[in-house]
Amino acid sequence: MSNGSVEPDRAAGPSRSPARPARGWALAGSVVLGLLTVVYGLLVMSLRPAAIATLAVLVGFAFIVTGITQISLAGGMDRSWRWLAYLSGVVSVIAGIAAFAWPGLTLLVLAVVIAWALVINGVVRIVGSVANRDRDLWWLGLLAGAVELLLGLWAISAPGREVLLLVNLVGIYLIVAGLDAIVDPLAGRRRERTEPVR
Repeated sequence: MSNGSVEPDRAAGPSRSPARPARGWALAGSVVLGLLTVVYGLLVMSLRPAAIATLAVLVGFAFIVTGITQISLAGGMDRSWRWLAYLSGVVSVIAGIAAFAWPGLTLLVLAVVIAWALVINGVVRIVGSVANRDRDLWWLGLLAGAVELLLGLWAISAPGREVLLLVNLVGIYLIVAGLDAIVDPLAGRRRERTEPVR
């Protein structure tokens, strides 16, 4: 017979236990995705032709998505600059299609652009750091600029080095991103277990 009191379990609301399997699946998915990303980064850095060819596919896909996004957002821009946004979007889509059609040429052009961008950015960073020597840790910018400049000069000093630099940079980024996708959710899970229950 009920005396009007509410049972403690019911008063506390619905149980949260069903959410744990979903969280476990999300954790497992993140770890698996991180492992696949690390493996892909290692394959890219191994200079296997098939792995390198996939980089052009990813670049082409990124260009197409960026171009479509640019075109869709162009309508909200000022009329005097709207045509430039449409033009940029169309050029990006065309570049993406070209990346699928000529993957080798795409990687070469992209690698050369990145190598020269490292040189230019390195010079700018060095000049900016020297000009602001009164700031704390200004030498870090000088060091970073010197590394960028040396990498860029090394890449453009001999044919083929640009692609080698691009492949290694992408491979290192993929490995770091994959490790982050593995470590971050595991660290979060460990923090949840160690936190006191309130």
